[in-house]
Amino acid sequence: MTRAALFERAGAPLRLAEIEIASPGPGEVVVDVAATGVCHSDVGVFSGKLPAPAPLVLGHEGAGVVAEVGAGVDDLAVGDHVVLSWLANCGTCYYCQRAEQHLCGRPRTMLGAHTLPDGSTRMSLDDTPVRQFCGLGTFSQRTVVPAGAAIRISDRVPIASAALLGCGVLTGFGAAVKTGGVRVGDAVAVIGCGGVGLNAVQGARIAGATTIIAIDVHTDRLALATRLGASHTLTAGPDVVKQVQRLTGRRGADVVIEVAGRQETVNQAVAMARRGGTAVLVGAGPGVGVDEVFNNVVMSGKTVKGCLYGSAHVRRDIPQLVELYQRGALLLDELVTETFDFDNIARAVDYCAGENGARAVVLS
Repeated sequence: MTRAALFERAGAPLRLAEIEIASPGPGEVVVDVAATGVCHSDVGVFSGKLPAPAPLVLGHEGAGVVAEVGAGVDDLAVGDHVVLSWLANCGTCYYCQRAEQHLCGRPRTMLGAHTLPDGSTRMSLDDTPVRQFCGLGTFSQRTVVPAGAAIRISDRVPIASAALLGCGVLTGFGAAVKTGGVRVGDAVAVIGCGGVGLNAVQGARIAGATTIIAIDVHTDRLALATRLGASHTLTAGPDVVKQVQRLTGRRGADVVIEVAGRQETVNQAVAMARRGGTAVLVGAGPGVGVDEVFNNVVMSGKTVKGCLYGSAHVRRDIPQLVELYQRGALLLDELVTETFDFDNIARAVDYCAGENGARAVVLS
């Protein structure tokens, strides 16, 4: 048995309950979740904007300690500190062989059905299966996940900071460094400076960008963006394209990273990229498109790229991010702007829904 916060229908309060956790199957591990971040995807399901089956344990950004290993797991041991990732790729398919692990089909079952890759769940309540959001379900004090979803890290990384590596940090950093291909001397604009966008700012700084423009409506987030590496900050609004052009010699940015996910900001992202530049779309949801592709993209030679999970190879990238953190290059502790105990997990969701700070983390 373990405590979990159950999502039962959109708009209803999360219900704390004791649920059953099954033993791990072959290739699986049990993880005691010590910390979980609250992401806007969790809020989207809670509010009804993103459809999801119920009952469901939300949460897909977490870290904890391995409590039990299933048969065939030889690269993890009880007591290991791990970051949880919803990208447990297969390693053998066409995409994995092309070093495009983020496009592997195996995790898409976890994302679409909110189960483990075989379509089952290890959580239940009164003999009723409870699904695990993105195949993880970190709004629980214990979970069972594929071994490939648990990435071992140093136990010297604070657990609240480590939790953020599993989604927000990996996505934002990768959007700049991997999907966007930011180079030394580039001008970069980031639209939306929440948990993902702030890490795009960090990624651009670490990649060597010299002009980094952070755009948001919240002054506290812009202040944090400056601390993380932004050279300029702009308040979001209808004139930001002209402001970015003024800051970049009238050319526009080499790389623009759009995280806000609104139709108007997607159009602004494409418009503020220079001729031949790149617009990386991270936050766009269903129904959001790019207006006037011929004039805005084709005739200006721009590239518009979708970004899934920062184009991540989690087994390689998470340890590299930990190394950057330990060297002082990647700031993690500063991203945890509020913590909540497990009994107050609903307050953490409200904090995130209110677009407060960078990240709320729930500690078990």
